[in-house]
Amino acid sequence: MTVAGENVSAGEFIRMYNKSKVAGTPSNIDEYLQQYINFKLKVADAMSEGLDTTRAFRNEFNGYRNQLAQNYLTDSNVKEKLLRETYQRSLTEIKARHILINCPSTANPEDTLNAWKKAAEIKERINSGESFEQVARATSDDPSVKINGGNLGYFTVFQMITPFEDAVYNLKTGKISNPVRTPFGYHIIQVTDKREARGKVLVAHIMKAAPPGIEENEAKKAEESIRMIYSDLQNGASFSELARKYSDHKESAAVGGKMNWFGAGEIITEFTEAAFSIPDTGLYTKPVRTPYGWHIIKLLDTKPHGSFSQTRSYLESRMNQSHLNSLSKKSFVDTLKEEYNFKINQQAYKWFVNNTDTLILRGQAKYNRALMPSGNLYSFANQYFTTGDFAGYIEKRGLMIITDDPVKFVDEAMEMCISDQILKYENSILENKYTDFRYLMKEFHDGILLFEISGRKVWNRVSQDSSGLMHYYEQHKHERLSRKGIDAKIYTFKGPGKEKKFYSAYRRYSRKNDCDKLIMEKYTDSTLVITEGEWYTGDNPELDRIKWVKGTHKCTINGFPSIVVIRRIIEEKPLPFEAVAGDMLMGYQDYLESEWIMQLKSKYNVNVDEQVFLEIKKAVRNE
Repeated sequence: MTVAGENVSAGEFIRMYNKSKVAGTPSNIDEYLQQYINFKLKVADAMSEGLDTTRAFRNEFNGYRNQLAQNYLTDSNVKEKLLRETYQRSLTEIKARHILINCPSTANPEDTLNAWKKAAEIKERINSGESFEQVARATSDDPSVKINGGNLGYFTVFQMITPFEDAVYNLKTGKISNPVRTPFGYHIIQVTDKREARGKVLVAHIMKAAPPGIEENEAKKAEESIRMIYSDLQNGASFSELARKYSDHKESAAVGGKMNWFGAGEIITEFTEAAFSIPDTGLYTKPVRTPYGWHIIKLLDTKPHGSFSQTRSYLESRMNQSHLNSLSKKSFVDTLKEEYNFKINQQAYKWFVNNTDTLILRGQAKYNRALMPSGNLYSFANQYFTTGDFAGYIEKRGLMIITDDPVKFVDEAMEMCISDQILKYENSILENKYTDFRYLMKEFHDGILLFEISGRKVWNRVSQDSSGLMHYYEQHKHERLSRKGIDAKIYTFKGPGKEKKFYSAYRRYSRKNDCDKLIMEKYTDSTLVITEGEWYTGDNPELDRIKWVKGTHKCTINGFPSIVVIRRIIEEKPLPFEAVAGDMLMGYQDYLESEWIMQLKSKYNVNVDEQVFLEIKKAVRNE
């Protein structure tokens, strides 16, 4: 069909119809067609008012598209494999120690070689029997070695830089690694333990600070203070109150000592091990010494390591920030290269390698365009990147390629450039290449516009147009009436087998002014109950069955003979606005909606291809 000149394909309609169906509930495709036409009319109205051109709309729409596109711009199989491998790693906590020899990525080849040799010599010293800790304290460039002797405690995935993590997870317990290169330098690593992941804990703590370098008398005061606090706890004092009053960790002290959830590697080892050693919630440790002071730790809650499905979103978010994301992206780019017949001009490539000198490597010079070969450096899918384009790409810098090797520099620059270009191209054709992506984007596009235009035409008016709402109430208040009622007095006799005498007694006294007093004196045994008040339809089904006219009526109430004296009929009347405000708001909204739809149908043309719709109905029935 076409709605306001916009085409709606059979595929789009069928997809939305199938999404609208509720399992176990029959659906009417003809009714849905009318609903979908109304939906499209509203979207057309929003576009006619320019709502799809506003900055707010473009920001929201583009933000969603960028987010959705990421699922189509990576190798899903590689990503899934990496996610599962990372999860398997996360099931194990590693305890390791290391020695660092500084060697930044910018180091020249000679300094890099010297750093490697130093690291290799350190490994030999340890293999020859020297203590790892002693060698670490004597040689490591890691500042924390003065405190921990190179011991990193337990940690898990994403807590160490990637080459370091890869090394420890592939190293057997007790073994010494070869020098491991990271951006910080070379590491000699020993794994001292591996254990099953223990999940996370939630604790509160009371801390008395005693950081490294503190005077001995100050450290002694901190220890004495924490032991006094521990004594108060033993005598029944409130943990949270003591934390608020005495803890030196101000952030947690403000909330009774409570910290955030944490697991291995997220807090210093001494604290973490003490927290996990507490056998049950509600219990607390004796004073625990860490490099930063004294702590008393109380266990509040625990949770085990999650399943793959439970931890997937966390692992995925961390993976997107790590080199693992680049691995899946590189695999995807390689697939696209093959799909789009990627070709590289080897002659132009060699020219860049031969003409990339130290000044260009340092960003201090530009390529000589007069000597540069003309034409394309590479091409794919009828997309071309010229030698001049590539020279400009390099000269803009910001590439963060730190090397003195022209081949490595050009190769890495080309890899980044090609990746950028091919992913940019792929992103630009997602709507044409993937039907699901196109439909999702169309659905989101129309959904934003529907929300905005409905707010303007209906929802905002309901909340802001008080006079219109009251006018609607006046027109429809007779649709919401109060219940009909009676003002009555009921005489109920609970004496079994004496109904006739009860009716006779009532007739005898009913004409007297003091009827109730006289009849009650006759039934001093409490077998007669007199009740008066107002009753409304639905209050009592037995009262509902009598004819509501003024006068006296015989009936049975709760199984007992009764006389109902109706003194006044309470007629139905419109309920006050306050009593029906919710219904009136909904009704007014429906009214505005129907009026709007009528206007849209007169304003815009709708043309349904009945033959295609007939084929759709047949196809849907046969599914």
